[in-house]
Amino acid sequence: MKKALLFLTTLLFSAVWAFGQQRTITGKVVDQNGNPIPYATVQIQGTNQGTTTDQQGNFSLEVPAGATLRVSYVGYTPRLVAVGDQSQLTIQLAGSATQLNELVVTALGIQREKRALGYSVQDVTSEQLTVNHPTNPLNELSGKVSGLQIISASGTPGSAVRVQLRGATSILGDNQPLFVVDGIPVDNSENRTANDAGGTAGVGEANRLLDLNPDDIESITVLKGPAASALYGSQASNGAIIITTKRGGPLGRKTFHVTYNLAFNDDQVNKLPDRQNKFAQGIFGTYLGPDNPSGLKAYSFGPLMDTMVYDGDHTYLWDSHGRLVPKSQNPNGQKAIVYDPYKFFQHGVGLVHNLAFSGSDRDISYRVSLSHSDQSGVIPLSKFKKSSISINTDYRFTPQFSISSAINYVYDFANRPQQGSNLNGVMLGLLRTPPSFDNSAGVTDPTDPRAYMLQDGSGRQRSYRGTGGYDNPYWTVNMNPFTDKTNRIFGNVSANYMPFKWLTVTERFGGDYYIENQHQIYSKGSSGANAAGAVFEDQVTSQIINHDFFATAHKQFGKDWDLSLMLGNNIFQNTYKRIHVQGTGLNFNQFQGINNTQSQTLSLGSSEVRRYAFYSRFSGAYKDYVYLDLTGRLETSSTLPINNNTYFYPSANLSFIFTQALKMNSSVLSFGKIRASFAQVGKDLDPYSLQTYWVRASAGDGWTNGIVFPFGSLTGFQKSTVLGNSKLKAEKTSEYELGTELHFFGDRIYVDYTFYHYRSTNLLNQVSIANSTGYGAVYLNAADMENYGHEVTLNLIPLKFKDFTWNLTVNWATNQNKVLKLGPGIDRLDFNGFAGIFVSALVGKPYGVIYGTGYVHQIPGDVKSPLVIYDQGTPGDGQYGLPIISNDLEYLGNTNPKWTGSLGNTFTWKGISLYVLFEARQKYQMWNGTWGAMTNFGVSKNTENRYTQYVFPGVTGHYDNNGNLVIDGKTNNISVKLDENYYTGVGSGFAVNEPFVQDASWVRLREISIGYTFQGNKLFKQAHPPFESITVSLVGRNLWLHTKYTGVDPETSLFGSQVAQGFDYFNNPGVKTYGFNLNFRF
Repeated sequence: MKKALLFLTTLLFSAVWAFGQQRTITGKVVDQNGNPIPYATVQIQGTNQGTTTDQQGNFSLEVPAGATLRVSYVGYTPRLVAVGDQSQLTIQLAGSATQLNELVVTALGIQREKRALGYSVQDVTSEQLTVNHPTNPLNELSGKVSGLQIISASGTPGSAVRVQLRGATSILGDNQPLFVVDGIPVDNSENRTANDAGGTAGVGEANRLLDLNPDDIESITVLKGPAASALYGSQASNGAIIITTKRGGPLGRKTFHVTYNLAFNDDQVNKLPDRQNKFAQGIFGTYLGPDNPSGLKAYSFGPLMDTMVYDGDHTYLWDSHGRLVPKSQNPNGQKAIVYDPYKFFQHGVGLVHNLAFSGSDRDISYRVSLSHSDQSGVIPLSKFKKSSISINTDYRFTPQFSISSAINYVYDFANRPQQGSNLNGVMLGLLRTPPSFDNSAGVTDPTDPRAYMLQDGSGRQRSYRGTGGYDNPYWTVNMNPFTDKTNRIFGNVSANYMPFKWLTVTERFGGDYYIENQHQIYSKGSSGANAAGAVFEDQVTSQIINHDFFATAHKQFGKDWDLSLMLGNNIFQNTYKRIHVQGTGLNFNQFQGINNTQSQTLSLGSSEVRRYAFYSRFSGAYKDYVYLDLTGRLETSSTLPINNNTYFYPSANLSFIFTQALKMNSSVLSFGKIRASFAQVGKDLDPYSLQTYWVRASAGDGWTNGIVFPFGSLTGFQKSTVLGNSKLKAEKTSEYELGTELHFFGDRIYVDYTFYHYRSTNLLNQVSIANSTGYGAVYLNAADMENYGHEVTLNLIPLKFKDFTWNLTVNWATNQNKVLKLGPGIDRLDFNGFAGIFVSALVGKPYGVIYGTGYVHQIPGDVKSPLVIYDQGTPGDGQYGLPIISNDLEYLGNTNPKWTGSLGNTFTWKGISLYVLFEARQKYQMWNGTWGAMTNFGVSKNTENRYTQYVFPGVTGHYDNNGNLVIDGKTNNISVKLDENYYTGVGSGFAVNEPFVQDASWVRLREISIGYTFQGNKLFKQAHPPFESITVSLVGRNLWLHTKYTGVDPETSLFGSQVAQGFDYFNNPGVKTYGFNLNFRF
């Protein structure tokens, strides 16, 4: 096989074939009003030879005798034009109802007509991706594709984004789609820190697709289901995101253009938990200041703030106003100040520069782009910087042979704030701060040591708990920084050769390589396990190599039949390596290198995956109204058992344009299409699932940083508690999909509807086995799961006049997921979480539910049924009159929304354009662990009603002497006082989780922009103005949010882009953005 491949490759680059007599024609492509269409595609039918029009719609092309041209452009219906003996053509295109979706990029980067596809796809254009210039381009997809969820971890610059297409199809797998840039799969990993307590602490890392420059993207095509992405095999079992980058000018004409984009934005925190501001630090109404030795000073159940004054001792280390004392001790003292800890946040300022040069000549086309972005965060000292250069070229050696290339280099740097269940976390220390303590000590510069260090020369931390306990947020951002630097290069070289008019051969080689260096410091004097100081260094290296070789034969038979056959081969390799070095015990804080630590330990992890595949696609069209596609991929994976490592993944799809077949000439229904598809795809395994291997020893509960070896000077490795299995098989998902596309009233209304059903079997899971084996579980193909859903896209033009147009777009989707089985004797599998609260998979429930501690209800396990209130004892005694906490974990909520939707409006009038996008995510739950902890410490708004009487709704009951629950069914009428005993007991988030699982539904103004374009020729009234155009726009993102959720913006994720979603435990807040953009084109 290698010899054959080498022979074909050599043939591709060396053979030169005659292609008949050539001649040059010229022409112009215009719209229905005679206006030129720039950058339209003009292609010789049946080949990939062609060109694009220039800014004035002109083109020049060498064609063989008897050629037929296919002319197309997004937003217009493609047209076939016979050249005949003409040497100059004027070609008119009619507007298309599908607007931006008429031409789409499909698997392997092949552009096809949307009318021919029997599966669901959606396009997002360059203009839609650069409205706000976010640090992560994936954020700009939010609300623009039905069935696609974009979940941002936080508003921190460079934070991770999770992408979910339809529903989950794997229990232990990632469940995110494949990402492809110019035909090459790229890495989108989130490289979590090595000391993040299982994802509950540490920092919010980036997923690597943020390395892309949004200004370099021409379009993003979303292949939603397995039928659309089956040619990619196991990598795309959850669909694919196909990214096409911008190219240079049209071949055959001499062009040169310069564009410069400038974007400025101002980020502000958009939502924070409401705090109480009436009660001071302390317990049971008694003030306990920072210098009090009692651990109870952590709480804010002290006296009323308006009953306290300062004693005037300006030498007091924790507050320059002095100590707080009752008014009776200092009647003339200054009143206590209610401090606002939210003054900690700042405006995050971002600036993006992008300069691009593009041009072309007879046989060469090129584009060079330079970009730099610098974004500061709303948390002081947080920052993300990115610089990139991209070079795209196309060279035509002969009319039959051409080479194209794309290369990108990116460097980025980030300073990331600590978050989560982390004694060093910014939000944990900030939100637990009582209203009587000023974290900043009155200084305005967040880097001023007076804010976070005691001014006694000791260098000790200044905290509301004294000198530690929970880090002062100013201490964290200054003394415990986490930084990462990434160098990345990715790209491809592609060759196209057409030895015959009916045959095209393509070879594409590409790669993706990066090194990410992470550096974490914990200074001496920090809280928690790293109080003695520590340094963590991680280096992550990732490399992808991808090679495709495919040939496409295309032939028309008479006027009715159009057939094509593609045969190809793919080689894919992904290698990953992580080096972790840990130094413990800083000698002194002033130098934070690894060689300033007292002991150092090192660990190394690596993996390698190879896949080898043959694939094919047969496409047939009859009279341009029936289209059939059949594909198959035979794939071999190195992660599967050697005697069972090859699987076949087929797909079939059919498109039938019934309005054309039935010759319907209705003025109401102008176009109608039905489509159907079936596919069977798989997913191979994580590397080394077949074997039992050694891992770093660790122990943790999620609430703390836990213990991770190496610990101190102790090195610890243990054999994995999960037994490998050499008989594992690939996971399998079978899908069928039905849909329709309808155009009404002369293309004024476009409707796209899809129904799909997935059945996923042989899913990998950890199944418990007897402890006598020496292991706790074994990997088995034991689980099954299903998804079904509906998707609707509506495009319409409600109003259209001479100079005014209103375009409206609606996207709506719903997905129903159910776990059918998990394995022998398994009803529940827990993913990330804490002791007492997890994101889980439960048989009979959707994948990704919240499972944790709850109250006893009249109907066991039903959180909507009445509470059972303890009726034994007398008022003030223990649990009397309070809800009973269940001894068992309960199903508490579903992190998957019942439906998602968006409403986009574009208004254009002459040179003015207004774009408004609303987005909604409805009927799902999130665990607000932040609110639970704030309640426990007495700083949440709901604790302001303390010491009032309250009757809990429910029925009365108790446990008898045998431990059996007795419910008498009587309506509870016991009145209890809501005091410290309640808020730190059965009402605390540390005791029970049920009351803190909240409805996280939201509606928001996702994007808004208004801009005006100045045309150079109209402004200067001359044929060659100094510039072609200038566009000025004002933009906003997340400017309005409606939600009942009491935490930060519910579009958040403690676990970043990992499988587990729906957890908020001192997550860093989201942001709203105001900005403006300038675009110059010369």
